Amino acid sequence: MSQSSFQRANTLKAAFLACNVEPLEPAEMERYYVDLSAVRKTSAIDNVSTILDFQEAGDFTTILFTGHRGCGKSTELKKIQSLWEDNYRVIYLEANEETDINDTRYTDLYLIVIKQVEFELRKLGLTFNQDILKSFESWFKDITQENEQSVEKSVNVEAEATLSPTAPFLAKLMVKLLAQIKGSDKQKTTIRQTLEKDLSRLKSDTNLLLSDAYTKLRQKFPECKGLLIIFDNLDRVPPVVAEHLFFDYAAQMQELNCTIIYTVPISILCSPKNPLNQFDGNPHIVPMINIYEFDRHKCDLDYNQTGLDAIASVIEKRVDIDAIFESRHKLLELAKASGGHVRQLMQMMRSACQTASTRKHKKIISEDIEYAVKQQQFSFERFIPEEHYTHLAQVCLTKNVSKDEIGQLMLFNTSVLEYNGDKRWNYPNPVVKRNEFFQQALQSAQQQ
Repeated sequence: MSQSSFQRANTLKAAFLACNVEPLEPAEMERYYVDLSAVRKTSAIDNVSTILDFQEAGDFTTILFTGHRGCGKSTELKKIQSLWEDNYRVIYLEANEETDINDTRYTDLYLIVIKQVEFELRKLGLTFNQDILKSFESWFKDITQENEQSVEKSVNVEAEATLSPTAPFLAKLMVKLLAQIKGSDKQKTTIRQTLEKDLSRLKSDTNLLLSDAYTKLRQKFPECKGLLIIFDNLDRVPPVVAEHLFFDYAAQMQELNCTIIYTVPISILCSPKNPLNQFDGNPHIVPMINIYEFDRHKCDLDYNQTGLDAIASVIEKRVDIDAIFESRHKLLELAKASGGHVRQLMQMMRSACQTASTRKHKKIISEDIEYAVKQQQFSFERFIPEEHYTHLAQVCLTKNVSKDEIGQLMLFNTSVLEYNGDKRWNYPNPVVKRNEFFQQALQSAQQQ
């Protein structure tokens, strides 16, 4: 892996700050981005780009993007945003900032789309067709019993980034409704029941607005293929909510007149209902960085040096290893404990920096690494139910997660990780393997 030409962190504090777990912003790509597609053994990002490339102006498609939380999906999605912003009007949004992520319905997503597209047009000095806008506003006033005065009273224009005093009634109403959906179970239920009384009208009017937005964009930017909306963090919905959203409402999720990328919980791939079968095309999977030599019949896998070097390079791109670590071998210990999970690596790296500094070590040494890994292990021990350890032992032996509720939960909480490439396989998170209940369950399973 090539070294960065930028100044890398050479103190423990600077290393702690540089190893932020947040996704890379477009401005940080050149400095910190590492292309890991070869060691992930996936072409998910390239495949999405091919779809966007092949698509003609005015065509729409729905793209599903999945992988473990913290595996690097958001950074890859922002990379896609950067790559395609000259060809599409890209709206990148975080679903958890807009709605109740633990109880999301597709009607919420429709409201978010309306809100974000209206805002995007307004940023460009464009507006919806006034006849379409007034018709939609009138219908919403009727069904929600809201008016200009009631909305003005409850919306703080100064606090809402997408608003301004001149924003249309529709924009302020969307802000109010989405805030109520996030803030109150009773109001959320009322709003959804109200919208569900006339779903066909909601869909048809939303699509009229989207078609109008497309027309306005093409008039101003003739090279623009249309709207590309990226729903990031939708993979955070719990498995039961995901099944409801992507199985029961698969059709509605695909009926909007724009191109949409939905992030999907990786746990849904193991749902017996196979909800993603109702979508056109396969989901695009960002698996773990493969740090192992795969052998289905071997319990404790050997490490793959290429994979270890690749995930270590994520740290090396940001940190002067000679200045921060007692030796590069210590960094590889962290890489092994990460299982190829980028966020887990970053979390342990920051923990090791803090520990080394607290203990007055000049550099990160073995006991700092051990402390960081143990903290990650203890974090898992707090939420893994004891009955899961027998299932985790089976994953270790078979390299395959069960297609049931427990299997989905283990993928969702990352106690089991997904690897991909020529073969798809699973393996327990390495910090979970350290747990004594896991070791007991494994020993028992091996004796049977």
